[in-house]
Amino acid sequence: MKNASRKAPPPPEPAIGTLPNAVTLALGKNLKRLRLAAGKTQVALAFDAEIERSRISKLEGGYINPSLMTLATLCHSLGTTLPVLFEGIVATNAPTSEGGLLRRKNQAVLNKPMKPARKTSRRN
Repeated sequence: MKNASRKAPPPPEPAIGTLPNAVTLALGKNLKRLRLAAGKTQVALAFDAEIERSRISKLEGGYINPSLMTLATLCHSLGTTLPVLFEGIVATNAPTSEGGLLRRKNQAVLNKPMKPARKTSRRN
């Protein structure tokens, strides 16, 4: 007879969030509104902010999750501020511990066991 003590199966992997989502869509809508109010094309904004034009399109469509520094650069190029860019955005994302989706594939998750630390050799 086989050993009765079996390891419990690991918890299921949380799902990875998809884009666009409510937050990225709202941000993209605000970015487009500010770009148009500044009288700039996507090409002009991309040139001024030193980023690819296709990235402006993806941002406005909510298809990418930009860094804070990218957003700050876009605000500078539009003559506005981060608070104005985020104005009216009330959407939020719950953490995975509260049922939210992963933000990225390699995101740390609280219910996963820690991997053992790598041993390093010390040289004298």
